[in-house]
Amino acid sequence: MGINIRHIKAVRRTALRSAFGILLFVALGLVGSSTLTSCHKRLALTIVEVEDSVRHYPSVVLGDELTMVYVLRNTGDEMLVITDIQPACPTIESAAENVTTIPPGEEVPMKFVYHADKNIGLARHSIRLYGNIAPKGVAELVFDTHVVRPSIDLSDHEEYHQKVLRSAGEHLLDGRYSEKGYYTDDHPSRDEE
Repeated sequence: MGINIRHIKAVRRTALRSAFGILLFVALGLVGSSTLTSCHKRLALTIVEVEDSVRHYPSVVLGDELTMVYVLRNTGDEMLVITDIQPACPTIESAAENVTTIPPGEEVPMKFVYHADKNIGLARHSIRLYGNIAPKGVAELVFDTHVVRPSIDLSDHEEYHQKVLRSAGEHLLDGRYSEKGYYTDDHPSRDEE
């Protein structure tokens, strides 16, 4: 059994080629990292105001849709970039025309549709907007409604709902309830009148 000289030379050539390949790969990586860098600019945080971010909508009938429009104002000095919109449940749809950038000092409407076709009863959900929003990078929109079974005479349901509103004092918004279609928690109570 002799040592095959050709085999040893072939192993040396392969090892030399592998070492040269690794050295070349490392050298190109070092050169490439200094010349082929991308320019990632971190966006500064900006201040966002949402008109009535917590809302209470009147009852909706099972199978109906509730359209909501939230107005976002960029009151900061930087461009607002919304990187992600995350509804809390799959029955909330974000409109395709919703913008993802808002210049400083501008406001835009953000439209969402809640499909009331899954459960009956209280539905309380949130929609989170992620981006360069001060202070934590997220703005939360919250809404609730009651999903009710369809009845034969919908006017009965509406009369009942109006009676409940009158008894709870939630209609005391100087006519704004009928204009906006929802109420907020900052309305005056009967004790304050």
